[in-house]
Order: sequence, then C-alpha cells, then structure tokens
Amino acid sequence: MKKIYRILDANVNRAAEGIRVVEDICRFNYENENLTKKLRDARHAIRKNLKDFDSHMLRYRDSGHDIGKKITKESKLDKKDSLSQIITANFKRALEAIRVIEEISKTTPNMYEIGKIYENIRYELYYLEKDVLGLLNKKILPQGIYGITFEKYSNGRTNIQIVKEMIENGIKIIQYREKDKSFKEMYEEAVILREMTKKAGVIFIINDHIELAQMVDADGVHIGQDDWPLKKVRKLLGDEKIIGLSTHSKKQAREALKLGADYIGVGPIFDTKTKDYATVGIEYLEFVAQNIKIPFVTIGGIKEHNIKEVVNAGAKSIALVTEITMAKNIKEKIEKLNSLI
Repeated sequence: MKKIYRILDANVNRAAEGIRVVEDICRFNYENENLTKKLRDARHAIRKNLKDFDSHMLRYRDSGHDIGKKITKESKLDKKDSLSQIITANFKRALEAIRVIEEISKTTPNMYEIGKIYENIRYELYYLEKDVLGLLNKKILPQGIYGITFEKYSNGRTNIQIVKEMIENGIKIIQYREKDKSFKEMYEEAVILREMTKKAGVIFIINDHIELAQMVDADGVHIGQDDWPLKKVRKLLGDEKIIGLSTHSKKQAREALKLGADYIGVGPIFDTKTKDYATVGIEYLEFVAQNIKIPFVTIGGIKEHNIKEVVNAGAKSIALVTEITMAKNIKEKIEKLNSLI
C-alpha cells in the first residue's frame, strides 16, 4: 500500500492546489462569490474524502526522491500567457489528478466507494470549468449612457426606431423594457433588437423577462426587488450572462453584492413616472459610489438639467429613458448629454 498512498497523496495535493488557483482568481479578480464558494466546497471535498488516510499518505510522502521532479523542472509547458490559460491549465491539472484518485481507489480493496465519490467530484468540476471560463466572455458594463426603451413615451416612434438612433449615436448598452405588449409582440421585437445590437457590438439587456432573454440570447437581464430571486436567475442563465438588480437602499445594495449581481441599479434619484419607488436621492448614490465594489447604473428622473449633479456624486453609468425617447432630435440630445457627462 505504500505506493498507493504516495499516488493518492500526490494527486490530492495536485487537485486541491489547482482548484485553489482558480478559486482565488474568482475571489479576487472577478469577485464572484457564487463560483468562489463552489470551488472552495470542491477543494474541501477533495481533501475531506481521503482524510482517514492522511497519516498514511504523510508517512510515505517522499518528494525529494520523486523522479517526476526533475522532469517538471526541465519542462517549459507550465508557461502561461493569459488568465484563460491559467484557469484552463489548473482545471486540467485538478481533473487529471482526480481521475487518478478515482481509478486507484476503485482498484484498491475497500476503497471502491471512495473512487465513486471522486468520480462525482470530477463531473462537478467539468461544469465549474465551463462556468468559470464563461466569466472571461462576460461583457463589462460600459460607462456613459445606459439607454432604456419606452415606446409609450417615444413621440409615436417604435422601439426599433429609437434603438436604431441610440446605436447610431454611440450608446453601448440598451435595455429592452416594455410593459404594455403581449409576450409574442415582445419576442418578435426583441429578436430584431438583438440582431441590431449584436451586429453593432452593443450590450443588450432584457428587463424582467428571464425567458425572453434566453429565447433571444440577450447579454443579460435586469430584475427588480420583487422579481425572480437572483440566485435562481443565475442558475438559469449561467455566470457568463450579466444580471443587474435594482436597489433602493443601503441594505439592498449590500445584499445584491452578496447575491452575486454583476451590477446594481441605483435609484430613483429624482421623481419619475417610469418608477414606482420613492426617490432615494443623491445621498444613496454617494454611498454606493464610495462603498459598493461592483458597477452600478444611476436611474430615475435624470435629465439634461440635473445630469451633472449625479456625475459629481460618482455616477459613471447613467440610465436615461424619456429624456432620450421623447427627444425631438435624438442625435442632438445624446451629443448634449455626452458633453455634460
């Protein structure tokens, strides 16, 4: 059993170390609480399920005489040029090590069930690898104007016409928000908007409707405090999609951070007909700008005459609805707003 314990020891350490590298990338680089916890749980499971053999594995450890040490030292295969390569390499390292533990355990007397446990861990890591690599493809919330549709208040123009002008005038993120249409109408419209935004390299967010976002492959969704639970939405959409969450208080902002929101809505800052919540004012915006470490979008009653006030309070991404959709000349309005930002 001496050699068996050496194999198990080497591969438990190899697997746990590989997962720890990815875990810290998710924790400190992406600040993704959801994936960090899953990776930590997997790392603990890797060590815990062979804990009864710790003393034996430690007794027979002999790193100084490991013939693989010289081979590894002379190899240049560990050179990495990107975060993607680091993540991929460490997942492969962990998965290969777990496969060794699994196969050795299954062929060792009284250890077959342990081998089955590591088989399950291996399958769990396949899914985690996909989710973590998905973070690399997740789009970052742009600064500047965050455009939102509102056909009811668009001077007779359609959402398609409004979004076309938004895109042509440089807006890099658009949220499709529609309250007065059937789902079929929304779907048909969202298909066109998704094609337009994708072609232009513009981020496309769906308000509220998770299933609509899935159907048109939107870049993400924005949900409110009374909508689907964020963790359920994350499970449905995956980590590569953007999830924004509206917040109206310090408590909600802190909770959104814990839940893993990619960004939060902050508002309504001023009185507005497009939001049902009471105004939160500049004080709440200043709190978020100084204390919340994820992107945020300032929203609610923001117009040309008060936009400098929110910029001075720390706003970087600013949602504008009727100020743009109701504008007689959208091009001139966007140019003026950008100059003020």
